Amino acid sequence: MARTKRKKKKKNSDASLVLLNQRLLRHGKKKLAYRILQKSLINIQNQTQQDPFLIIEKAIRNTTPSVEIQTRRIGGAVYPIPVELGLDRGIPRGIGWILNSAKKRSGNTFDANLANEFIDASKKIGNAFHKKEEVHKIADANARFVKKGSNF
Repeated sequence: MARTKRKKKKKNSDASLVLLNQRLLRHGKKKLAYRILQKSLINIQNQTQQDPFLIIEKAIRNTTPSVEIQTRRIGGAVYPIPVELGLDRGIPRGIGWILNSAKKRSGNTFDANLANEFIDASKKIGNAFHKKEEVHKIADANARFVKKGSNF
């Protein structure tokens, strides 16, 4: 008789941590990515004296965009057109912005930079949050190009 595996239901924070670990992964070095994530969790705990999972969840929520900008060529001109994003595409984009912002920070080790970027994003400051605000600002400015019922 064959065994069947039961899938455990993951919490939302567990899913985001798994996604974070996958995005940190470079050249198959899963243990290194895990260690970086663990050190950044410890740094968040030490700096804020709060649950690091709540800080990360809040940071991801604050940096997740609800729109993206696609360019379309209409009549010889190129227009930026805002398109709504679902959570399945918005969350990875926000995580990517957080990781890129942490990589661009100067100074400390990557795990400290990542912890600082999570803390900043949870407070609605930092480069990742500003990137989201910039995208939303462009989308608001170009909302006139969105026609209701059209397939732009």
